[in-house]
Amino acid sequence: MPLHDYLCRGCGHVFEALVMGTEQPVCPQCGGKELTKQMSTFACRTTRGGAGSSGTAKCSGCSGGNCGTCH
Repeated sequence: MPLHDYLCRGCGHVFEALVMGTEQPVCPQCGGKELTKQMSTFACRTTRGGAGSSGTAKCSGCSGGNCGTCH
């Protein structure tokens, strides 16, 4: 069940919808069905190491551990 971001072309409201199968979401603000699917982002947190680890994952490709190569 993917969670998608949508923009309602009728009222401009941006919202998230949990979409099941072929279900078509509707705008929760105006009930409109003319929606544009938006690019959405996600966040995850991983830890590496064992005892004594700081609990943050970092790589040499970025300064904060938030790039695409940090797993």
